[in-house]
Amino acid sequence: MMNKNLNELIKNLSLKESDYYLISTFDEYLYEYVPVYNMRLKFLTNFSGTNGIALISKKKKYFLTDGRYLLQAKKEISKQFELIDLTKTNFFTFFQQKIKKSTILVDFKLFRIGFIKKLKQISLSNNNTIIDDLENTVDEIWVNKPARQKKKIFLINKNISGENTENKKKRIFANSKSDLFIITSSDSICWLLNIRGYDLPNTPIVFSKIIMSESEIKLFIDLENVSKEKIAIYGVKIFKESDFENEISKISRKSNIFVDNSISYFYYNLMKSQNLKLDLGIDPCQYLKCQKNKVEIMHAKKSHILDGISLVKFFYWLDKQNLSKDLCEMKLSKKLEGFRKLHKSFFFPSFPTISAIGANGSIIHYNPGNNPKKLLPNQLYLCDSGGQYLGATTDVTRTIHIGKKKPIGEFKSNYTSVLKGHIDLSTIRFPVGTRGSQIDAIARYYLWKDGLDYNHGTGHGVGSFLGVHEGPQSISKRIDKDELKEGMILSNEPGFYRNNKYGIRIENLILVIKSKFKGFLEFETLTLFPYERNLININELSVTQIKWLNNYHSKVYKSLKKGLEINERQWLKKKTQELKIKVK
Repeated sequence: MMNKNLNELIKNLSLKESDYYLISTFDEYLYEYVPVYNMRLKFLTNFSGTNGIALISKKKKYFLTDGRYLLQAKKEISKQFELIDLTKTNFFTFFQQKIKKSTILVDFKLFRIGFIKKLKQISLSNNNTIIDDLENTVDEIWVNKPARQKKKIFLINKNISGENTENKKKRIFANSKSDLFIITSSDSICWLLNIRGYDLPNTPIVFSKIIMSESEIKLFIDLENVSKEKIAIYGVKIFKESDFENEISKISRKSNIFVDNSISYFYYNLMKSQNLKLDLGIDPCQYLKCQKNKVEIMHAKKSHILDGISLVKFFYWLDKQNLSKDLCEMKLSKKLEGFRKLHKSFFFPSFPTISAIGANGSIIHYNPGNNPKKLLPNQLYLCDSGGQYLGATTDVTRTIHIGKKKPIGEFKSNYTSVLKGHIDLSTIRFPVGTRGSQIDAIARYYLWKDGLDYNHGTGHGVGSFLGVHEGPQSISKRIDKDELKEGMILSNEPGFYRNNKYGIRIENLILVIKSKFKGFLEFETLTLFPYERNLININELSVTQIKWLNNYHSKVYKSLKKGLEINERQWLKKKTQELKIKVK
């Protein structure tokens, strides 16, 4: 069955004399996460993930997503769609092979410069016509579109940010030949101006754009998000969001303009049509905000203690529950959030909690949603969660065994392989200049030995009271040019997933620090929560791995014990008991 929204879109396609409609999960802010009122792809297809692209015509319907969301897409979207795995082919190869002599309708505001440029290039050779969907056809047919929530933005002071806006701006203009910077990445703008907001449920950003010179910053924002007396930021003038296009038209053609290359094609095209001198490049805020300062690192460490206390309270509570009770994935998710809410500096979860029992754990970005599964004994429970705290963002995954029986051998074997890779990555030293892709295999080594792997990256960057996914830093198979640098925070999250059976993932956040060896860097683990002892084949661990585990567990207990009730403390003491090294 095709849903009525899709039918309505196809009717409009013929009225607009177009063959295909192209749409992705992005909205006009081009951020990874999208507010409910802009989830256009979900409105059309029911897909709730954060990376999908659909090409829709009356006769053919294609849906493309990556390995994290393939199982989810199979469950959520209509069988009329042909599902394409983006880990096996990229969108442009697919487009070049499949779409010829067609007219494609696409909203240029919803795609980055590079994407539309390449789409147009391929379309020339394939005799396709690309038309800008200026009115946005989906918005035209979306009758009961949710309203945009209005909540006031707020400033974070230097005690939280560690650096004021003026100093950040000086660093951006240092050694730059640009007269103006145009930046449309909302998370970068929030970092630069030390502002936060509520435009997304899990990321404390406010959607915005800026035009910045050395003397002033023009901030374009929904004025209903700003208090009547406005918000005093040195050197910042506040404009309504719709003034952005008008201000672009006022820019002198003599100005050298640096444009963030993640800007939408629509605005790029507008600037090109006015013959402005553009220098396209990576948003300079990205490179500055990814290396955390001393204050941000201090808050990260403090918040991980609070997060660890919440996790202990949650898993202790779960351990004491009777499985005959009505325990489901969603109830557990809400219970964990409740423990985090006990801390005054907690704002909200840093992403929707992945609370998954049994087969649901094999769906990498599973969301219990409206049909949560009840907990059953003798299965693995995977819990991937995080918090936004004033000054820091957390992200942690633990996999545990439910019930009193001993876990089966397959669970223990694969959990141990994942844990060993996780520990080896935690303990690696690497030369300055190393990229994440050069160390990714370390986390996969023990799985590869058994012919196993996982279909996601090993690590993503994490912000400071900002996005739980932050670039440019990452650890993955994907070849990258960005070095790992001191002060970066990343995740360390190898896993293994048996389709429709179970999932295993172990995740800590790690901080890049200087090594005692000159010219080398290493990781310091920030996350504080023990591993699942009854899933570890201790005799498969090396002496070095056992020593690291014991040291880590000792640190976990010492760091968290003061924030726990006596029963919770005793439970944690048992969970962090020293593993004995067997002499072979």
